[in-house]
Amino acid sequence: MTETQLAELSRTLFFPWTFLLYAAAMVASFYRLAFTQVDRARDERPRAGVAVGRLGVAFTVAGLGTHLASIVTRSIAAGGRVPLGNMYEYSSAMGFGVVLIALVVVHGRLRRPELNGFLLMGALVMMGSALVLYAPAEPLMPALQTHWLKIHTFSMMIASTIFIVAFVFTGLYLIRDLAERRVASTLDASHRGSTVGAAYAPGALDEHDPAAPEDRPEGYEDDAGLADRHLYGRALRDAVNPVPIVIGATALTVAYALLFNNPVATAVAPALIALGVVAAWWTLPALPSAATLDSLAYRTTAFAFPILTFGVIAGAVWAEQSWGRYWGWDPKETGAFLAWIAYAGYLHSRATRGLRGRGAAGIGVVAFLLLMFTYYAVNLWITGLHSYAGAATSNPPWIGIAGALIVYGLVKAVTARAATDPVGG
Repeated sequence: MTETQLAELSRTLFFPWTFLLYAAAMVASFYRLAFTQVDRARDERPRAGVAVGRLGVAFTVAGLGTHLASIVTRSIAAGGRVPLGNMYEYSSAMGFGVVLIALVVVHGRLRRPELNGFLLMGALVMMGSALVLYAPAEPLMPALQTHWLKIHTFSMMIASTIFIVAFVFTGLYLIRDLAERRVASTLDASHRGSTVGAAYAPGALDEHDPAAPEDRPEGYEDDAGLADRHLYGRALRDAVNPVPIVIGATALTVAYALLFNNPVATAVAPALIALGVVAAWWTLPALPSAATLDSLAYRTTAFAFPILTFGVIAGAVWAEQSWGRYWGWDPKETGAFLAWIAYAGYLHSRATRGLRGRGAAGIGVVAFLLLMFTYYAVNLWITGLHSYAGAATSNPPWIGIAGALIVYGLVKAVTARAATDPVGG
């Protein structure tokens, strides 16, 4: 096959095949979570949910196969170089990494298949941005033809991929923690801890739950008032009004997608986010406890941080060889430094001040937003030595800023109205 044919084959494998397989696996995972895990306290496990869950795993494995084939053929079509030469390839690699972590680590090692659907959703969002930023398979520019591309860019891609996983855990933690706190307040069960586990249902933790009774964090209290786990699960779901969350998450994604000036991305990405939020709300009873999700987010971030640090150092060494200085406060370097500081602050505050729960999650969210800003905004709209400025698919940043301001007003209005709702949303 010619290089042109290989490039087209790579694109076809990426979209629609890999995209559709991951989407099918995500839907199957949510179905299994909703119709199997929620009722797993009962003696009988619905066979349909188990079968669909296995089908979801098969879709995931098949998607990883087509995705890997897409990456390999792309590399061959580009002359055998490492497929990390532009934002399309970088985003595709991050999507592949997220799904690989979901299948091997989260599902296989941690035995947490209930989280796979949300990680697949995160991978699909990254792959959607890759489609918008598609670039033809071409040889690298001279500045990138060095072994430092493999060392620096690959380590930064790995770190970013793991941070995406940590961000998904953090988002799920915030929703679950909100539900647990509201249930606890309904039961008049005071929450004295700084972090998580405002309410705990007896038997809610299975044998794989790292937040087993002996590992519960300080302030973790048993809610003896809800012995029935099924009722507790319903209470968790009833405690959260999903409408403001769905509106906020969807509208923010629309504002973000508008920057790409792509109607398909503007429609698909918010739909995926809305589906994920609704799934998180509906499956609240089946999600791991807030303590577990908080711990997962922390451990994942702690694992990725040394890789990020190595990537930043490798980039400085590369800069010295290419431009004659280690650090020049280029926009990309400044953004990477700010993200590194934010993640260092997250880990430091947990290690020295015992900051957990919402406080730590807030720092983690800010750090992830800085990381994504460095990746997208600096590459697309801010001119610098690292930039891909002038991309034809991007709108001016003020469109996204205006969209974000509109979103803020909309969410505030909906939240204020929901505050009068007796449900407590």
